[in-house]
Amino acid sequence: MSTAIETNGMPDLAAECKKWEKQCAELVEERDNLRAELGKVRSERDQYLKSLYFYIRKEAPPLTFTKEEVFAHLDDKPTFQELIDELCGTDTQEK
Repeated sequence: MSTAIETNGMPDLAAECKKWEKQCAELVEERDNLRAELGKVRSERDQYLKSLYFYIRKEAPPLTFTKEEVFAHLDDKPTFQELIDELCGTDTQEK
């Protein structure tokens, strides 16, 4: 059995080592570039989110209810099935 790099039937270990060192260096460089790109993309995403939150807060009406009022009406809410029926215009519940 022979390897791709041989000298007089003996593997050239130094050349093999250089090949792997070169490939490793290329992969490390690619990893570093990808990490830098990821940092830029995350920063851009954060800026978009800040802008979105700003406009949502700006356009949203102020809340006019208290936590106590919300808890007082928890039992008044429709079920998920009732919401689905209302959205779909169907009535799956038997009366």
